[in-house]
Amino acid sequence: MNHNVVADTVANLAVRGSFFSLGSSAITIVSGFVRSVILARLLAPQDFGIVTLALFFLSITNQFRDFGFNWALVHRDQDVSAATSTHFFLRLGMTLAMTVLTLIATPLLTHLYPAQPEMISALLALSFLEFLNAVNSTPNFTLRKEMEFKYLAILDVASSLAMTLFAPAMALAGFGFWTLVAEQAIPTLVRTIGLWGVRRPWELSLEFDRGLARWYFRFGSYVFVSSSFTFLLDQFDDFWTGTVLGAAPLGFYSRAYEFARYPRRAVANPITRVFFPAYAKLRHDRVRLSKAFYRASSLMVRVGFLLSLAFVLVIPEFTRIFLGAKWLPMVTTFRLMTLYTLLDPLMLTSGHLLTAVGRPQIVTKIKGVQLLVFVPAVIILSRNLGIEGVGVAVDLMTLIGLGLIVVRIREFVDFSLWKLFGFPSLSLVAATGITLFLQTTLSISNDWWSLVLKGGAATIVYSTLLLVFEFQELRKAFWIA
Repeated sequence: MNHNVVADTVANLAVRGSFFSLGSSAITIVSGFVRSVILARLLAPQDFGIVTLALFFLSITNQFRDFGFNWALVHRDQDVSAATSTHFFLRLGMTLAMTVLTLIATPLLTHLYPAQPEMISALLALSFLEFLNAVNSTPNFTLRKEMEFKYLAILDVASSLAMTLFAPAMALAGFGFWTLVAEQAIPTLVRTIGLWGVRRPWELSLEFDRGLARWYFRFGSYVFVSSSFTFLLDQFDDFWTGTVLGAAPLGFYSRAYEFARYPRRAVANPITRVFFPAYAKLRHDRVRLSKAFYRASSLMVRVGFLLSLAFVLVIPEFTRIFLGAKWLPMVTTFRLMTLYTLLDPLMLTSGHLLTAVGRPQIVTKIKGVQLLVFVPAVIILSRNLGIEGVGVAVDLMTLIGLGLIVVRIREFVDFSLWKLFGFPSLSLVAATGITLFLQTTLSISNDWWSLVLKGGAATIVYSTLLLVFEFQELRKAFWIA
């Protein structure tokens, strides 16, 4: 088949896959939102703090469990059968080693956190759960490699609905923080059934190639360092808040961070899952790679700006109505995180692009710079400003990283910053101004009416202006041949 035809097919599959992924994401976001609201009302901030800290320590060992093997499997286009079976045994072996390490470290953690024995229990339970995640990893990433996004979307929806059914029931039954541990376990169980029972995208093979294993470690070493930096950028704030400020402040901060990431979960995550294998397949064709990158980035920026705008304007009303007055201490932090939610999706897809073209070391260096700024910023600002200072540190780190990565990706793709950000930014500013003017003029005191007015006005004004400015451009960018 002609190379150009293949490339166009990959690009169109990516766009179609993104709609599958976005559709499933819409369902999982609504389901997750309902679940998060119910759990926030039924559980205490301290319960969230306990499990968030346990997940931090679990994530440390998860960096070694994966070691970049998953993205290496997606990238590999030679010796696919042997590479797939080798991936399976590498993931299982690393998981066993990290579980043993967790057991060895348990006495030390008990000594360091004598007032939080529940956190240790949650960590041990989650560590053993990782065996199932390791078993599921190979078939899961085989589906991604083959761009089978429809079935992945089905698994996502099934997992989310199962969590929404069982987790609130456990909270009502009085299981406390164990509810949040179970919330992590349920999707793993659903995926095990879907990947090994209902459908098997990969048949278990005992083939293990030592040469391929060495290649996995070489390729994965760059991804591992980069993902470790990502882990610290994503999790150091949780660790510092929970260790220095306490479980309750961490509970407030973790919920603010969780809800602030909804635009990323709704748009960026499903799109990057689809476009990473597309980037890998198109990496030798600059023109079509640029087109794929613009499609992904443009959609994330436009939809992400809308969701972030609507969310930030209604945060106080949203908190009082859905979560309850006990969560109001997180409102300022929630608002500070908006800049992160606006810009992080582009940082995410740019990093995936560089990894897909075989240059993960660039991402590693950029994240290293971010880390050098982020860690001291969290430590210094949290002492003076509490969790609000942590939010400021996150914004600062995001701005620095985005500036650096935009410069580097121009080596591989061509795009215009004005076309990417210009009209969405103008629409966002105009929508914000008009919405705040309406709020001041009408002086609505009822939370429900205020939420509907601000959220609705922001959505209508932003969407209308964007369509006026960019109708032809949007049609050209997302038309599927």
